[in-house]
This record gives sequence, C-alpha cells and structure tokens, in this order.
Amino acid sequence: MAWPRKVPGVGIALTDPQRFALAHRILATEGWQENLSGHLTWDRGDGTYYCTPWGLWWEEVRASDVMTVDVAGAVVDGPWDVTPAVHLHTEIHRARPDAAVIVHGHPFAATVLACIGQPPVISHQNSCIFDRELVTVDEYEGTIEDAGAGTSLTERVGGATGIQLAHHGAIVIAPTIEEAGYKAATYERMARFTLAALHAGTPASPLPLTSTERAALKHELRTNAPAAYWDGAARAVLRTNPDVLD
Repeated sequence: MAWPRKVPGVGIALTDPQRFALAHRILATEGWQENLSGHLTWDRGDGTYYCTPWGLWWEEVRASDVMTVDVAGAVVDGPWDVTPAVHLHTEIHRARPDAAVIVHGHPFAATVLACIGQPPVISHQNSCIFDRELVTVDEYEGTIEDAGAGTSLTERVGGATGIQLAHHGAIVIAPTIEEAGYKAATYERMARFTLAALHAGTPASPLPLTSTERAALKHELRTNAPAAYWDGAARAVLRTNPDVLD
C-alpha cells in the first residue's frame, strides 16, 4: 500500500470559500501578512477567481468575506472591494494552466532578500520543492495596477513557481490550495535560512544533490507534504479561530 496509509485530515467538510479563508489565516501565521498588503487568488475554473478582500487583515478573513472577481479583475461577488494590484495575478492565471492558486505578499525575510538583491538558496531538503522553479524579477516598476503591467510581469515570471520581486516581495504559484499553502510557508522559511546564514557570516550552500536526486526529492515533497501540512495547519486555526468558517 502506498505511503502514507492513513492521515488525520481536517475533521470536517469544507467549502471552497472556507478553504480560501483558511489559507489566509494559515499564511498569516507563517509570516505572509503585512497589515493590508498582499493578496491571494484562486481560479474557480469558470472565468472567475476568488480574491482577498481589501481592507481586512489576513488573520481576520472569514468565508463570508471572500471576494470573486472576473478575468478583468472586476468584482462580481462579495461584500468588500479588492486591491487594484489584482492584475498582478489575473494575467498569470490566464497565461498558465498550472497557476490555479497565486499567493503574493511581503513576508519579512523574503522581502529583505528582495531588497538586497539576494535570491533565496535551496539549501535545505524541503526547499527542493522549488528546484528549477525559482526566478528573480529584478526590475522594480512600482505597483502593478493594470493588465498591461500584469502581462509584462507574467512574461518575466515564465514557468517559475517561486518568484522574488526586487524591492517588493514574493509570489508563489501552485495548482492546489494545499500546495500553495505549503510552498508559501516553505518559501519564507527558505528565505529565513538564507538570511540567517548571511547574518552568521557564512552564506548558505546549495543542497548537495545531483539533478536526478533533486528531481526525486522534489517529487516526493510534492506528493506527500502539501495535504498533510494543510490539514495540520487548518486544524490549528480551527482550534482557536473557528469563526474563519462563518
């Protein structure tokens, strides 16, 4: 029988808006919340996307707060507004079938690295989930608030799933909400390792594996880690903040 044979799960059935709201709470605890800045989107497969409500901190988003926007970034459902920077996501969604979920924010360590021009280093085994999928967009052109700017960014991102934005922050891309949560948490942890190594005076060294070994480890991580991470992180939020489901 394939491993793992049995995992605890979340314990309750969740709607997609509840899962999307949970993603905000989880990533807030992982360091991705910077007051009002940053946003998540999730392609619903019908030409619309769930989007972070503008004006709420990630740690207070509930299922009833979740916004829905169309491909142009216009609000079609929900009680609030959305950031004009939503075009940072919509054009990537349109260009890449694998980009079902996009996380953008300014987590501390990742943003420090972005401000000093130091890409995060794949030095720890879990960071290998980003093997051959990291890129730095080193042109800073201010905020992205129209489709044209979003298209330009999309071209520079290419097929990457972990993106450093110079003097700005980071983007993480994934095909599922579970993988997006795990990869976003792992990206900031990778950045913290890189930054801590610089503080210690010894730059982090890349993971000493062959390309074949790295590919195998990456496959193992993608197969086994995201769902188990998500379930545990969701349980932790629900124990203390069940209002996220409202």
